[in-house]
Amino acid sequence: MDTRGNEFQAKQSVRAEKATFLAKAVGYLLYAITASGITVITITVLSSSDIDTILKILSAVLALLLLFFLIRTFFKQISEDQGNKITGVLVDQQGFHHVQNLKIVKSITFDSLQPNLNKKYDVDLSDGDDVSIELLVYHQDYATNKIVCKAITFETPFSIKNGEELKKHFIKGIMLFRPDLRISPRVLDFFNMND
Repeated sequence: MDTRGNEFQAKQSVRAEKATFLAKAVGYLLYAITASGITVITITVLSSSDIDTILKILSAVLALLLLFFLIRTFFKQISEDQGNKITGVLVDQQGFHHVQNLKIVKSITFDSLQPNLNKKYDVDLSDGDDVSIELLVYHQDYATNKIVCKAITFETPFSIKNGEELKKHFIKGIMLFRPDLRISPRVLDFFNMND
């Protein structure tokens, strides 16, 4: 390893326990409120004497379908959360990694980053029109043997306190280990790295 790796210290994610708890509590509350609302409206429609029987049956069928899909989505989300065993995110001399109990599960290494011949910059930001603004890189996907655009996101079942710091550190790593890649000035402005 060259001396540049010695000056680039690894950084790990820090869990935001309160934010994770609040996000999950709000999500579960929204599921409960929606299910309760569907149930109350259905009971009100079914107990009304002014509504035709066919409309009552259609309302009950529609409510059952909505409740089925809502409950199915709820349990699918819970099983995905339980199946996601990512315990942290690490940025080190090799790149950006999702780890599970100190074992690297997924990585975007500095070596796998590639220039994008179709764009002006190799490291840029998503437009953010209808999605959140994310850091975008182009890397070699060895499974498909293609260069793909990848957003640097945290695929964890919990919130991360130092997410912006980890992304800044990854950008510093790109600047240090891959000076051949063109970084958009928007990235440097967005992450306040113009110094």
